[in-house]
Formats: sequence, structure tokens, C-alpha cells
Amino acid sequence: MLLYLLVYALAWVAIGLVVPRETTSFSEQLSSWDSFLSYLDTGKYCCVLIGLPSILIIVLAGLSRHEMESPMFRAMVTALILLPTWFLLFGNIVEELLLQVAAQVVFTTLVMPVPMVPRRDSET
Repeated sequence: MLLYLLVYALAWVAIGLVVPRETTSFSEQLSSWDSFLSYLDTGKYCCVLIGLPSILIIVLAGLSRHEMESPMFRAMVTALILLPTWFLLFGNIVEELLLQVAAQVVFTTLVMPVPMVPRRDSET
């Protein structure tokens, strides 16, 4: 699951670099560095809402996998881990949603090891 956390963290670094700078309550923009740190702070709190449920889904899917083909398993896990990103729809920045969804898809299609639990050879 360290791979997932790495991809998740890289997504929020990309969000901090790409998304427009945040504004203060008086319509003044934060400095680039302060805005970047603000997005990283947001990513830290979003880990509870996106990261942890995604890790739980990945682990449960890996444990319950029964002879499913690798592409089908990846597609199923991709659909399931997109569910925790729904609350980003309520934000006013589309880039956060798109980059987080892209990170979820990149993890499941390119990074996630399959099979997650090694098969036991039952040859006797």
C-alpha cells in the first residue's frame, strides 16, 4: 500500500503545482509557495476521505479475488476506488477532481501489483 500512498502524494503535489493559486478572504491571491502548501495540507486531510477508503477497497478486493483475470480485476478495482472521490464534485476546482481521478486510475491500471495475494499451488 506504500505504492498507493506514493501515487496519492504525487497527485496532490501535481495539484499544488497545476491548480490556480488560492485566494484569501479579501480576494487577494496567496503566494505560489503558500498556495502550494495549502493544497498539500488539503491533500493530507483528504487522505482520510479518499486515501484510506481506497486502500481498504484495494485490500478487500485483493483478498476476495477468486481466479479473476487480471484486466477484469483491474477494471473492477478502478471502478470501486473512484467512489471515494465523489465528494470532490462539491469543490469549486475541477482540476483537483480530475487529477485525483487520474491518480486513482494510474494506480489501478499501471502500478497496482496483480495478483495481490500470491497463489498457492495445491499440487500434492
